[in-house]
Amino acid sequence: MKNSLLFRSLRWMILATALETAAATPSMGPSGAEETADFITVDVQADRLLVGCKIDVSVAKDIATLSGTVLSLEQAERAVARAKSTEGVRAVVNQLKIVDPVAKDAVLAERVKQRLAKSPALDSSRVKVSVDKRRATLLGQVGTWDEQELAREIATEIPGIKAINNRLEVTFDTVRTDAAIKAQIQFIVADDPLYAGTNIDVRVKDGVVDLGGEVGSTSEKDQLVHRAFVTGVTNVKTDDLMISRAMAMEGMSGKVPSAKATLESLSAAFNADPRLKNADIRAQVVDKVVKLSGSVRDEETRAAAESTARGLPGVMIVSNEIQVNGGSDTAALDPADGRVITP
Repeated sequence: MKNSLLFRSLRWMILATALETAAATPSMGPSGAEETADFITVDVQADRLLVGCKIDVSVAKDIATLSGTVLSLEQAERAVARAKSTEGVRAVVNQLKIVDPVAKDAVLAERVKQRLAKSPALDSSRVKVSVDKRRATLLGQVGTWDEQELAREIATEIPGIKAINNRLEVTFDTVRTDAAIKAQIQFIVADDPLYAGTNIDVRVKDGVVDLGGEVGSTSEKDQLVHRAFVTGVTNVKTDDLMISRAMAMEGMSGKVPSAKATLESLSAAFNADPRLKNADIRAQVVDKVVKLSGSVRDEETRAAAESTARGLPGVMIVSNEIQVNGGSDTAALDPADGRVITP
């Protein structure tokens, strides 16, 4: 508890000093586009896992746009996670570039395979990996949607991989063990900056998750429960998960928007992303999953659509089924139901 509280208190002091709001009470978060952009910038700089990044932040109409360079997709998505958890931000456009690696494609592919093989949260025995021009493709089969997404998340940890084409087929032919469920939830907690500095205890028995430890707010608790409902989980207990206001992640919160609100934010984010101008993309939101379909002109646009969809609060999985047709795009996303309409 003491180490957790110290971490979060130091974070607030850094933010307050950098934003010249030391006299403000800790309960105050950023207000307005300029202050929100400054808040995200300083918050990113305070994250020790984002060392080596050069990130610029702008905010307009509650949409944050991140640009600059990072060393890995994992760093890019951690910066996005910080931005989308910031109060007042409804979506994040990720325009971050991955720094070119020294390693060749074959070496990058082997590193991805080795990292997947070490994960206790999924069975990677049926997964094949190839890398071409720093773009990794995952082929083969996994048992659940969560394992499909987790394989992608693990691949993002390899520095130099600039994009991931996740073509894994979900077979629904395996029963997840308690150990695999526990490992996945622990991975989620460790990967989410909203829980940086906390000590979350995860116990799983017969598909029932029991969470313990302390978080700083009700919204942090709600999002943790939301994220703990992975495949194979039948119930999440929080009797031992306490809320300590002194540990609140000031200026940030857990957000679990409705499917309708998520789709509206996705439409707004797509409209704010110049890479997706007039892109022919359909979107469907089901629970924590965003499914993308349609067609675009190239792989870069396809990857941009996925990265922007991942910048939505509450979304855990993005299923990217967009096809690359090599032609021009002529449509836009209708936020009412996700269908494409021709202007």
